[in-house]
Amino acid sequence: MNAGSGRKQADETRAVLEGELGATGRRFTMCVVDDPRHLSTTAQTACAQGGVLVGAGGDGTLCAVAQEAYALGCPFAVLPRDTFNYFSRDHGIPADLEQSIRLLLDAHAYLVQVGFVNGRMFLVNASLGLYPKLLEDREVYKQQFGRSRLVALWSAGLHNAAPSPAFASAYRV
Repeated sequence: MNAGSGRKQADETRAVLEGELGATGRRFTMCVVDDPRHLSTTAQTACAQGGVLVGAGGDGTLCAVAQEAYALGCPFAVLPRDTFNYFSRDHGIPADLEQSIRLLLDAHAYLVQVGFVNGRMFLVNASLGLYPKLLEDREVYKQQFGRSRLVALWSAGLHNAAPSPAFASAYRV
């Protein structure tokens, strides 16, 4: 789990994991990763123990965990813990934590398509042009007003309503 992603829900996630997995007798270790370099060590440990590397977070966190799992040949699973969860929704993984954990316990592995750009994996999309700028602006608004779909939609609306000067001058009619 990424310490900085989503609504910083590590304590809640740990409590639900302990309840759901404890009831089934499953072993798990939850690592809240605050430095991407620690992710590699965590992934190597999970794989060495014959485990599954589970990413708990948003699409960016899941992508980082998936890249480590792919590099090590380790099974990868998902617990959606962010605002949008595009990857999880595309694969039928419920946003509700208890439901997604129960699904994880009964899941069967299947292949998913991923892409690579300059050696970096992406699960949902790779962006060029104005979209990355829109995402950067959205993150600034989220830091100021909190993480919610409403803030994201508002940010996109502002971005579309007031194009940047570079965009406006490049596309004058």
